Amino acid sequence: MNSNEEILQKTIDIQKTNNFEQKQSLATKIAEKVKDGDVIGFGSGTTSFLAVQAIAKKVQNENLKITATPTSDEISELCKYYGIEIKTLNDAKIDWAFDGTDEVDKNNNLIKGKGKCMFKEKLNFLNSPKVYILADKTKFVENIGEKTAIPVECYKGAIEYVKSKLFNLGATSCELVYEKKVPARTDLGNYIISAKFDNININKQLENNMKLITGVIETGLFFGYENIEIL
Repeated sequence: MNSNEEILQKTIDIQKTNNFEQKQSLATKIAEKVKDGDVIGFGSGTTSFLAVQAIAKKVQNENLKITATPTSDEISELCKYYGIEIKTLNDAKIDWAFDGTDEVDKNNNLIKGKGKCMFKEKLNFLNSPKVYILADKTKFVENIGEKTAIPVECYKGAIEYVKSKLFNLGATSCELVYEKKVPARTDLGNYIISAKFDNININKQLENNMKLITGVIETGLFFGYENIEIL
C-alpha cells in the first residue's frame, strides 16, 4: 500500500462498513493520546488503519515526532506513506500501544488474529506497559469465543497434524482459512487454521496447550493481559 489511490480505496471500503462511525470515533480518541516523542505500538485491522490516519493528521498539524512499531506489513506501508518513523522491538522501547480486536469479554480476554497478524500483535502486547483496545460495540461478548473461532497461525507443512491435536484439545471444528480460493497467509508466510471451541472461559490453559503443539506459531487467544484498557 504505497499510493494515494490504494489508501483512498481502502478508506472508502472501510466507510461502507456498518460500524464505520464507531471505528472513526475510536481512531480519533486514540490520536488524542499521542504526545511528542512517543514510541507507539501500532496494531492491525480496519480500526487501526483509521487510527494511523488520525494520528498522522495530528502529527502533521502539531509538528510532532513519534515512532511506530507496526504489527503488519499493511500498517508499516501506511506509516511510511505518512512519514511516520518505523522501528522494530529490537531497536525501540514502546511507551504504549493500540490495537483492534475480534472479540472482547467483561474480563478483557480477547480473540484477535482475523487480520493475520497475531504473532506481532502479541509481541507488542508483551512489550508495552499499556495497550488500548479499539473495540466497537459489535466486538463485545458475554463469553469469549461466542461468535468467533480462534485463528491459529500454523507452519504450512503441519496443517493436518495441528488439526488433529486441536481436536484432541476439544475443538469442535478446524478449517484452513482461504482467501480468493487459496490458503490465507500471515505476513510471516504461515497458514491459518480457524478453530472453534466451546466453553473457552472455563479452559484457561487452552492458549498454552495450543502453543505446545509442534507446528503452531501463535494463537489468537489473548488471555490474562493486565495492561489492557478498552476504549
